[in-house]
Amino acid sequence: MEDRKKLNDLITDFKSNYEQYKKELEPNIETKLVEPLFELLGWTKKDFVKQEKAHRGTKSGHADYAFYIGDKIVFFLEVKRVGVPLEREADKQVISYALSKRVSFAVSTNFEELKIFCVEQEDALRNKFRVFNSPDEYLSNFDDLLFLSKESFVHGLTLKKAENEGRLKRRVSIDRSLLEDLMHIRSLIASDIEKSYSGIYQINEKDEIIQRIIDRLIFIRRCEDTGINPENVTLKEVQNLPDNKAYPLLKEIFKRYNDVYNSGLFVIAKDNDCDKITIDGSIIKKLTQYLYESKDGEYIYNFDWIDADVLGQVYEQYLGKLLAQTKSGKAKLTDGQAHRKEQGIYYTPTYIVDYIVKNTVGELLKNKKIKVKDIKILDPACGSGSFLIKAFDYLYDTLSEDKESTQFRIDSQGKYSIKTEILKNNLYGVDLDQKAVEITKLNLLLKAAEKDRRLPEEIDVHIKHGNSLIDDEVVVGLDAFKWEEQFKEINKKGGFDVIIGNPPYVRQEELTQIKPYLEANYEVYSGTADLFVYFFERELKMLKEGSYFGMIVSNKWLRAGYGKKLRKFLTKFWIEEFIDFGDLKVFPDATIYPCIIIIRKIRKSNPKVRICKMETLQFNSLSDYVKNNSFFLNQTELNENDWNIQRKEANDILKKIKTNGILIEDYVENKIYYGLKTGLNEAFIIDEATRNELMKSDEKIGEYIKPVINGRDIGRYYCVKSNQYLLYIPWHFPLHKSPAVQGASTKAEDEFKKNYTWTYQYLNKFRVKLSTRNTAETGIRYEWYALQRCAATYYREFEKPKIIWGNLATRASFTFDEKDHFFINAPACMLPTSSKFILGVLNSSLISYFLKSICAERQGGFIEQKPVYISQVPIKKPTALQEEQITKYVDEMLSLNKRLNEIGDKKTSESAKLEEEIQKIDDEINQLVYKLYGLTEEEIAIVEESYK
Repeated sequence: MEDRKKLNDLITDFKSNYEQYKKELEPNIETKLVEPLFELLGWTKKDFVKQEKAHRGTKSGHADYAFYIGDKIVFFLEVKRVGVPLEREADKQVISYALSKRVSFAVSTNFEELKIFCVEQEDALRNKFRVFNSPDEYLSNFDDLLFLSKESFVHGLTLKKAENEGRLKRRVSIDRSLLEDLMHIRSLIASDIEKSYSGIYQINEKDEIIQRIIDRLIFIRRCEDTGINPENVTLKEVQNLPDNKAYPLLKEIFKRYNDVYNSGLFVIAKDNDCDKITIDGSIIKKLTQYLYESKDGEYIYNFDWIDADVLGQVYEQYLGKLLAQTKSGKAKLTDGQAHRKEQGIYYTPTYIVDYIVKNTVGELLKNKKIKVKDIKILDPACGSGSFLIKAFDYLYDTLSEDKESTQFRIDSQGKYSIKTEILKNNLYGVDLDQKAVEITKLNLLLKAAEKDRRLPEEIDVHIKHGNSLIDDEVVVGLDAFKWEEQFKEINKKGGFDVIIGNPPYVRQEELTQIKPYLEANYEVYSGTADLFVYFFERELKMLKEGSYFGMIVSNKWLRAGYGKKLRKFLTKFWIEEFIDFGDLKVFPDATIYPCIIIIRKIRKSNPKVRICKMETLQFNSLSDYVKNNSFFLNQTELNENDWNIQRKEANDILKKIKTNGILIEDYVENKIYYGLKTGLNEAFIIDEATRNELMKSDEKIGEYIKPVINGRDIGRYYCVKSNQYLLYIPWHFPLHKSPAVQGASTKAEDEFKKNYTWTYQYLNKFRVKLSTRNTAETGIRYEWYALQRCAATYYREFEKPKIIWGNLATRASFTFDEKDHFFINAPACMLPTSSKFILGVLNSSLISYFLKSICAERQGGFIEQKPVYISQVPIKKPTALQEEQITKYVDEMLSLNKRLNEIGDKKTSESAKLEEEIQKIDDEINQLVYKLYGLTEEEIAIVEESYK
């Protein structure tokens, strides 16, 4: 009520002194009306920043306010004088500012009118989120005004309201708009080159020409919008010329920039023909226009406001588009997503880059003994340069506070500032993609460009093309990168001070060509290790003692067998912190489960490693989230066998489980088996009708027709009969001497025909029809041969009582096959045993808790129940009474779940009663297992809490 009264007083004052306020300049409207309005909405002067002047096209302007929650901008505010129509300039301008910074909301006001835009919605300019047409509506629509309150942004109420209204269903930001326009520009140039120079240039040559032209244009636009364009020349001049003079003038502008900035970007005829060819003038005028305003006219592009990381994301997608050529000869763009995935390229989200740089470069800069100008920072897989760009910002901010550094230097070209020195002294990058190297250079040039100042040619020394992991040219065709030759100055100084980045995500199956080299040169080598594993070793060995390493990588190495050598390798160093994102979608286009790890090259263990297990990506600040949701572990807990990233209390429980039993395979005196490891096709998987027909024709074959199920048919204490059967001819069967293996005797085949006539005819018709994976054999021979081989040593195990389970589950999920004798298909697994006690223990909450700590994670909260993990389950030997009780309850669970499964999805009084009884018995089993392993009440509470 108090706030409403103050708001009423503010409105009354405005209305009483309206004519006077109309005469006030914009700054006075801000301080006398707008700031008091937002203070009433809970904002303080610490929550907003008045932005510095920025350029916008040929006009000068500024985003008047940026409002923050933590370190994140939540909306921009543009203010105009009283009486000035907002639609004339403010609306479009503030939307562009918000989009360029990836901010969802923008506000324009002259106090007598106020508009809120949800800028990412389609046609945001016309589809306003909320409008106040007069100050009186601030009171009459007070609930809507509260969407601008600080509290609403803190709790996400404004965003939630916009989502509920369908305003954020189609999220569009300036990077998407810019990307589409760049794609259009690229297509226009490509088609014109093909038209004028048909057959002269290969696709890759054409692509290089186009990229060089677009790189130059973006650099020029950035210079224009930051006010450092030489002689104030602009690309808009091209648009005022006749078509035949447009490209000649553009070439003159390129030449002028080469004279002023140099650096290789504008060098005439350096390494492609972009300065030699002629492009249609009408196209030149179109493409220059699209760099000022989006093709659809909705957005103004201000390259001073568009962050380098946004440009990087645009370019990452831009590089994912590859030129192709149609049959008609026209150039077109195809989606190169597959190419990026092959190379493991995924753009790192800005908040990840910020966090890693802050906790490596930022921490190093706190050491006042270190000279900033001597710091050497490397990204060995630099992509479009996002990590190096952020590192540049940290170095520049630090050096800007130093009085000596703020003074201009003088060299043969004249005066220059610390921006040039940072590129010359501090930043290094390598990437296997030549285009990415060029993009990184461009982005760093954009950061360092100053009025009439030649850019440092040294940048070409520091950003290099090559394979960071291979420095031996004997590995042919892999762009070996010789570190000692390329970065001699680093060797003299003992190594890098900081290494940061996001190494490519390439699976081990793609590494066949380089595995011999990796095995010979890396101590972390494992035949099944993915590529990122080797970046750890390469980079840590290139660091100075005491220096920082920060990476985002897949978390698979934490638990995978191939990670054992890496885990052992990392015990040599001081681990600062570890952040596990689990199955959260950090990379929207990739099924990757990442983690951040920060390490210092100190040869001892950290007694307090900061650990954070991320539960959400909905936060204002990753730093704040980690600070408020982390715990600490002694590094000695992180050994080569496994990294259980759990709180001490949780690790104590896991230790108790491990030390209170013997491994499950030893306990049952049998091993865990995968199901049949072969791609069974239509010749071997038959339906019930075919089974009946075969058995009718060949009575003897009945014993070789087996019921078969897949992992998806197996649940917790139940399985679903699939009514499918496997026609399985075991290894000892006479048929292996005939159709299954080449060179079989005619006598053996004749014997088979005679004894199993119908079956022989049935199988024989598939011999040619089925595809083959081996040109020397027909499909049926290969499949049959593989089927026999994979199960030769354990096909009889399928006939025994056994515990079976599927590969993926959200919690421990096992059942029992006592009488059906199912054959199962990999990756489903089985453990031959008649012990239902074991089944009860495996399905308990305690063992599920244990498995979640060691099993590989999959998206959606799933764990992989592979033999390598299940074999680690320790079974505590029970008393006779404990075994009897658990076995009795398991029998009941199997019976109840079987009946519930028969009812299916129907909700009935019987199903409700069954579910209630199942839950009751499940709880009884859990309590018995807790007691079996000796858990305390406090420990039980921790386990139970994890399931809420």
